[in-house]
Amino acid sequence: MKKSNDRKLHGVKDIVCISDTHFGSTLAICPPRFQLDDGGFYTPSPLQKVLWAYWLDFWKWVDARLDGAPHILVHNGDVLDGVHHKTTTLVSHNLKDQERMSVQCLLPRAKKAVRYYQIRGTEAHVGQSADSEERIAAALNADVDPDTQQHSRWELTMKLGKELLHFSHHIGTTSSTAYESSAPMREIAASFIEAGQWGEQSPTILIRSHRHRYIEVKPANCRIVVTPAWQSKTPFVFKMDRMRAPMFGGLIIRLGDEGVHIRERIYTLKRKVDVVL
Repeated sequence: MKKSNDRKLHGVKDIVCISDTHFGSTLAICPPRFQLDDGGFYTPSPLQKVLWAYWLDFWKWVDARLDGAPHILVHNGDVLDGVHHKTTTLVSHNLKDQERMSVQCLLPRAKKAVRYYQIRGTEAHVGQSADSEERIAAALNADVDPDTQQHSRWELTMKLGKELLHFSHHIGTTSSTAYESSAPMREIAASFIEAGQWGEQSPTILIRSHRHRYIEVKPANCRIVVTPAWQSKTPFVFKMDRMRAPMFGGLIIRLGDEGVHIRERIYTLKRKVDVVL
């Protein structure tokens, strides 16, 4: 168990943030060959092969940007897809398979980080009280929350230079990309109001996920970033917003000489023309 009695990390100026990997979904990233609990093997679909290529390219980009510098890795929730809503788009309905796939894919990156944090996602995906996500976090030797003694947590507050960062998975949704900045603006307003009520410093950078889209909103003295995902459009998304294009990738949050900078790496799928007349 990795305990963090010393909450201050000296010399660390980079945070890598990913989210919504949804391992176990047939619409999300999957390693080239994965052995199931029953001894059989799952072969990725053509879509998953594309996403896996994006996954490998993303980490090449991260390594090139970091250039060996020590860094923190934050997974901002929904590590696995879980067994939910009578879904049929699963590699396996066995949670052991989904959890093993999650650990297999994330462990090499967790080992490279000086500290790994696991934020809890949606209970429909990660289990009641995030029990699946907690098991994965423990296997990845995630930082232990000193208040709960759990490897996963619902939120994380981090000081980086003069900036106060707040990580949490959930944020409001919308059925149209035309209004996708509305929920982030409400999140910022709620953050300021809550901090003001208790006489506390309001976070200057909010990191949210859940939407499977990269969104950044920067009003005065604050900004909010919603991270991209690693899962393509599900039947639910097609019902909610037919035109929404999924975004894949992640972030590097870096403390530089002129403050904190956020760099995103985004991948998309090209829209195809089905019929030409």
